Parts: sequence; C-alpha cells; structure tokens
Amino acid sequence: MKTLVLISLMITGIAGNLIGQTSADALRYSRIFYGGTARFTGLSGAFTAVGADASVMATNPAGIGLFQSAEVTLTFAPSISNSTADYNGSISSDFRVNFGMGNLGVIISIKPYNKYKSSALRNFNFGIGFNRQSDFSNRTYIYGLNNTSSLMTSYVDKLNADHYLTPYDYPFDIALAYDANLIGYDSLSGSYYCDAPNGGVTQSKLINTSGSINELDIAFGGNINDKLYFGLTIGVPTIRYYESSQYVENKENPSIPNFLSLSYNYGLQTRGTGVNFKLGLIYRPLPWFRVGASIHTPTWYPSLQDEWFSNIHTTFTRSDWNSSQYSPVGNYNYRLMTPFRAMGGLAFIIGQYGLFSADYEYVNYGQARFSASDDFSTLNREIQNKYQSWGNVRLGTEWRIQNFRLRGGFAYFSNPYKQNINNSERYQASGGFGYRSKHFFADVTYVWSQMKEDYYLYDPALVNPSHNTNTTHTVLTTVGIRF
Repeated sequence: MKTLVLISLMITGIAGNLIGQTSADALRYSRIFYGGTARFTGLSGAFTAVGADASVMATNPAGIGLFQSAEVTLTFAPSISNSTADYNGSISSDFRVNFGMGNLGVIISIKPYNKYKSSALRNFNFGIGFNRQSDFSNRTYIYGLNNTSSLMTSYVDKLNADHYLTPYDYPFDIALAYDANLIGYDSLSGSYYCDAPNGGVTQSKLINTSGSINELDIAFGGNINDKLYFGLTIGVPTIRYYESSQYVENKENPSIPNFLSLSYNYGLQTRGTGVNFKLGLIYRPLPWFRVGASIHTPTWYPSLQDEWFSNIHTTFTRSDWNSSQYSPVGNYNYRLMTPFRAMGGLAFIIGQYGLFSADYEYVNYGQARFSASDDFSTLNREIQNKYQSWGNVRLGTEWRIQNFRLRGGFAYFSNPYKQNINNSERYQASGGFGYRSKHFFADVTYVWSQMKEDYYLYDPALVNPSHNTNTTHTVLTTVGIRF
C-alpha cells in the first residue's frame, strides 16, 4: 500500500535505465506491525518485559528464557480489510478477505543444572518460529469528478518541461499514451498537447494489494537465577508484495473534442529475503516487576527483485483512433537496508491474578537506504528528508480466572512523515480470551486496526488527494501443547 504516492502511475525510465523504486517502497518494507499468537496480539504485542510466548522471538528473544517446558503453537489469522475513499466529495468503498497464518512456533527447554540446582544458569532454551510481521492485503476503490486536470495533463507537462526527452523515454506510461493517441505533438510550437488538459472527466482507480512480510526466527535464550533472562534471534524475513491497479477516465464535459475513455492497468511484484539480528534482556528485580529491552539490527535485503508491466486501452469519437498498447516487462534487482529498532518495556505481575504491560518502540524510518549499481543518492536523501518517527506505544493486560484468561490491548503507531505532509498514524485495539491446562492451551483474539492516508492519483500539483481510511478486522486462533 502506497502512502502519499507522489506520482502513483508513473514508473520513470530514462534511456532504458528503468528504476521503479520510490520512498513509499522503503516505508512499506520498514514499517512493521507485528503479528503472532492470539495471546501476543491480545495484549497488542506489549510483551517486551512479559516473555514466555513464541511470538517474542520476533521482538525480545529474552522472553524465551522464561519457558520452563517445551511448547508448540500454531495460529490462524483470517482478516477482512475495509477501505473508504473521499475523492473530490465522492465517497466509495471496497473490501478484501484474507486467510493467513499468524504464527508457528516450537520452543525446546533444556535444564543444564544438577539436582542440587547449584548452577546459576537455570535453563537454556532454543526456539524456531514463523511470525507474520506485515500483511499487505487490501483493496481500495477511488472515484470522483475532476474539473481541473487529467492524467494526460501530467504526462504532457512532463514532456514539455524537458525537451531533450521523448515519450519513448517513458516506456511504461507516456509512450503507451502517445501510441494510443492520447497525446499529440504540435510541430509548429514544438510542444505536446492532450484533449482534456483542464479535466472534465470522471476518474477512478481500483488498487489491489496482497502479500506479506513473514519472518523465520531462530532464537536462543537463557535464565540466570530466575532474575536475568537473555536472548538472541537470527531473523530471516521474506518479502512477497503484489500490486495490481486499474485507472479509468471517462469523458464528462461535452466540449472535449475526441476523447471518450482510457483504462491504464499496472502490475508489480516484489520478492526478496533478508537477514537481521535481535538481542534482548529481561530483568526481574522483584517478583512482581520486570523490565525488558531489545535492539534489532537493520534488516539487510541483499537482492530484492521487482517485476512490473502496464497496458493502456482507449476509445475516441473516431473508432479508428481506438487503441490498445502494451509495455515490455520491466525487471530490476536492488538492495535495501531498513532502519535500526529498539524496544523497552515494563511488566507488573499481580500475583496469580494478572498483569499489566507497556512497551515503547523507537524506529526512524528516514534511515532506510536503497543501493545498487545505479545511483540512489537522490532517492535516499528524499527518504531521509521525508520520514521520521516519534515511536510506537503498546499497552496490554491479562487476567486469570482459574484455567481461563481474559486479555486486552491497545497500540499506537506514530505518523512516519515529517512536516505533516500526511497523517499515517495507525491505531490498534484488541481483546480476547483463552483456556490453559497443564499440557494444552487455546486462545482467541479479535484485533481492530485503522489507518488514514492521503493518496494522489498522479502529480499532487495537479490533483487533489483522495482521503482514504483503511480498517482491518482480524480474528486469531492459537492452539498449543506443552510437554
């Protein structure tokens, strides 16, 4: 999902050197909304100082040091994503259903000390897990009347601004529009023109996105004197991102001479695998109080692969002008480094009755960097100048009633943009319950999350933003056994 896409339909290619990466891509793969077990999400992920859950391998691996026995968990996480869009006063909506797996975890507990418990190292645990970090499933529909510009206006302005370039220097959009008779050239004035430079068209865009960031976590953790817990995770995240969109314009103003309609279709897929490391500690100075902290190195993706294509279809009052044009398939490999992260947390244990927990996460999205054989310095400066973070906050509570558990949580993910150019705050609330016996447990959690964003169909100097609201409803079910 792109947030504040400055030119969302234009993949710029100069003299055959086709680079489609944008600052929005860096944010998409750097902004993580941790998934996991139903218990973990029931507390909205506020587990930095709590521990003893398979999901903590992805946040604070010291938490696996609190396990006293082996454990296997499996979590299913179906969701429904709803979106509404307000574009020039027209309201539209859509939704998408996704069936995903939130977590798969195995913890092995080893007790190295002898029967007299003379060793300070009470246990040493090993864990391997699969955790969903971000879900890209969404479907957004934007529709409205534009009486000031057309998509072709942005193409014409771009061509007329630089006379050294021709339409064929932009093979994925402008070249298609030129060959489909949407753009003309006046040899007398030496400038390009289009039929609807001042709008008078209805515009719509349907955006489908899917995929996720899933991480394989291999973790080690230990317990020293039931006071200090430590852990290390080797994380191997995998990106799978798929986007398809259809942008449509239809003639509305009868004074437009020839143009009737256009349909621009675009597809993108991104794939790649990275690596990171996480170090964590939990200290328990008092039986009822724990403090935890962890640091996450930047994730290094040594080879992300983009593949994209586009096509355009047009109709005119003269049927012999109607045309369909298809781009080549673009391919590009590049590297990405996401930001460093740090987490701190407190947990208050209320005897055998329950707990309260609070987490703070620091991450500066302006630290993301692209690299390749091409020069990304301009794009990296844009990332540095555009993004920031005030941090993310997570709160959670859990209460015990015999073998049953009640849980609730809240999370706030701050706006990653500087200078209020967009507000992309995300709010999350969760609640759930569970059952626990000696060797079996089951948990169910409902998670509501919402984020608002401004989306530009093309050059923001020419078009108003669509004010989008994305709301996701997820129900997680975890089953587990201990042995």
